[in-house]
Amino acid sequence: MIPSFGFAPTTSPDAARLKGARVGVLLLFAFLGLLTATFLSRVPSMRDLLDVSPSGLAMLLISGAVGALTALLVTGWAAVRFGTRALLAWSNVSYLVAIALVGVATELGSRPLFSLGYFLVSFSFAFTNVAMNAEAANVERLVGKAIMPQFHAGFSVGMAVGLGLGVVFSHAGVAPMWHFLTVGTTAMLLRLWVVPLSTIDGRRDPDAAGAGIGGPFATAKAEYRDPHVVLIGLIVFAGSMTEMIAAQWLPLSVVDDFGQTEAIADLMYWVFVVAMVTVRWFGSSVIGRLGRVVSLRISAGLVATGVILYAVAPTVYLVPVAAVLWGMGAALGAPIGFSAAADDPSRAAARMAAVASFSTVAGLLVPQIVGRVAEVVDLRYALLLVLVAAAITFTLARAVRSPRKLFRSRRAEERIVGSAVLAADETAASSGAGSAPAAPLR
Repeated sequence: MIPSFGFAPTTSPDAARLKGARVGVLLLFAFLGLLTATFLSRVPSMRDLLDVSPSGLAMLLISGAVGALTALLVTGWAAVRFGTRALLAWSNVSYLVAIALVGVATELGSRPLFSLGYFLVSFSFAFTNVAMNAEAANVERLVGKAIMPQFHAGFSVGMAVGLGLGVVFSHAGVAPMWHFLTVGTTAMLLRLWVVPLSTIDGRRDPDAAGAGIGGPFATAKAEYRDPHVVLIGLIVFAGSMTEMIAAQWLPLSVVDDFGQTEAIADLMYWVFVVAMVTVRWFGSSVIGRLGRVVSLRISAGLVATGVILYAVAPTVYLVPVAAVLWGMGAALGAPIGFSAAADDPSRAAARMAAVASFSTVAGLLVPQIVGRVAEVVDLRYALLLVLVAAAITFTLARAVRSPRKLFRSRRAEERIVGSAVLAADETAASSGAGSAPAAPLR
């Protein structure tokens, strides 16, 4: 029995209930960002306690990608079978168990236990992520305004808070186990109240068509044959790769390559996150003014500049500058890709599932590649693999235009359809950008 705390499921919410649900969903996003950053903030300490090399750490981190993939295969089925309220309640408990296992594993130096814990961390993240996005979409529909970007900004705010707490705990010399147990327990207790607040209904729908197991891969199976969808998927892959490398490796690189403490490393990644969320907050107006293609190419340039500056920086004082450029460039790639995938309403769900699977594949491949390269060169140089993502984004940027000849120039399009028609078409296509959820580290 899931406690309701006075927020019983309803299909006809009044204004107060809707307002409460909006606050509740925002808090769900913030708590998920907090828990994600709690883990990321202590990667250097966990590496040392587990006594692993970069490639060894990459092998351990792959268990998280497997956990996320496993969750994606069953979450759609579970949401229909049990309802989002139940999924959020269960993931609340499983997240505490998972992060506690990771903390105990690092204290004991047990790599198998760490792999199990991180598998559960990512599994719980995926269950929470899918369910809370479903509730966010429901609240947005009832409110009647495009408020989805605010919810995803809440995730980034939660990450910023989590990184700040990581700085405090690390500077105070608190072991990761006690850090994780403190934050995990507090978050779980608060989320016990937030879950019923955020779910207006959230019950299983006995009349809904039964969802099968297979997740985005099953939903999107026909879309993989469309070259346009594949190109957008590669852009999402590149955007996820850009964020993922920073999240998993930037703090560790600051410690190893610049000789800084874990607390300072967390501050550097905090700068990256703040730069990214700032651009995302104003992303809709930026894309509306510049268009999707130009926005992507400027983003790719910023990413390339930032990561090159980081790799060659002679002093740690240039690292925040590199982090700002890298974070600004990382902000819009995945959101624009998801927005472009949803251009055709009749195929939006399947296309969104298809491009989301590219992000999942990035989670399976990227940690391994960076870890292996870091066995040969310094980690800061291994991070230059981000340049591959920047090149993909810049080269394939035209794929996010409305469907037509993907690599035909704008001047050629104007000759065919007329400049006024083309401008109106591009304005309409760009108007939805920024309202789709970003791919995860979330």
